[in-house]
Amino acid sequence: MTGLEADVREAYTRFGEREARGNSPFYEDVCALIAADDALLERISTLPPAKRQPNLVLGAARFLGAPDDDAEAFVTWLTRRWGEVEAVARERATQTNEAGRCATLLPFVAEAARGRPIALVEVGCSAGLALFPDLYVYRFRTSGGETVVGGGSPELTTTVAGEGVDGRALPADIPQVAWRGGLDLNPLDVLTDSDAARDNARWLEALVWPGQRERVNRLRGCIATVRDHLATHPDDRPHVIRGDVVADLDALLAAVPSDLHLVLFHSAVLAYTDETTRAEFTRRMGELGSRAGGFTWISNEGPGVMPGIAATVPHNVDVPAGRFVLAVDGVARALVGPHGQAIEFFAG
Repeated sequence: MTGLEADVREAYTRFGEREARGNSPFYEDVCALIAADDALLERISTLPPAKRQPNLVLGAARFLGAPDDDAEAFVTWLTRRWGEVEAVARERATQTNEAGRCATLLPFVAEAARGRPIALVEVGCSAGLALFPDLYVYRFRTSGGETVVGGGSPELTTTVAGEGVDGRALPADIPQVAWRGGLDLNPLDVLTDSDAARDNARWLEALVWPGQRERVNRLRGCIATVRDHLATHPDDRPHVIRGDVVADLDALLAAVPSDLHLVLFHSAVLAYTDETTRAEFTRRMGELGSRAGGFTWISNEGPGVMPGIAATVPHNVDVPAGRFVLAVDGVARALVGPHGQAIEFFAG
């Protein structure tokens, strides 16, 4: 659910019952109150359709200091301060930069690298924290024990399961990233020493749902790690451009060193595009398979976003609500938690 529906009441009801439930009891209560408030729904309806989504409106309120310990107080605050919330919602966009996803992406990035330096590109990179998987440390928890990979900070932990778990499924070491690049409609700077960067970091924190303190701490830790790294390695700053997932992709790819194997990934991005854009993007991924330096495409999206990939999920696997399908070169390889908290490998 993207929250872009024309029926605002339905959008907030569905968000509370299907997404917030079990993840953020506070947001579940808030959405139920908003869905029952005709006057507030009318105000939200004055926003452009893409700006009405719960994540954006609720995040804008929290960015401005709305209380997040009492649902009724939150909705009262939202009503009284609607003009300010509306301004932030119109100016900003939902850009959850969840570096925790690196834990579920890493096995497939390392597989693609095969010990070689790689160029790493993220479509929908936001603040670019997921472009630095080599700076973090990973703890993979399996039924037989734990595997720790890397020596950086912060620690990214994921629970591992599935028929495909064996000694080859988990990476032995961290891949070497020789070049980094990103594409985003509105790339955010959180890494420089500026007021704007600090505001952007606060915005990313506001988009983390109430009660998910671990994610906030992880976000802060990743920002600190990457900032420290770039202070001593300024040449390692990613090549990030502003643009559309299809129209501007080639401009970014033209900058990738031709001798490096290119690993391109995206997480929870294509759900915010239309079917025509998704089809064109998929076609472009197929063309890149002939790239001279080599190419690997890693897709990490909701199960209903890319029907072609969904069709490759093994027939004996049911995709539970709240799970993404991770695919490599268009073939489903695992089910993963949306924030990198779990991975279930498919057999084969």
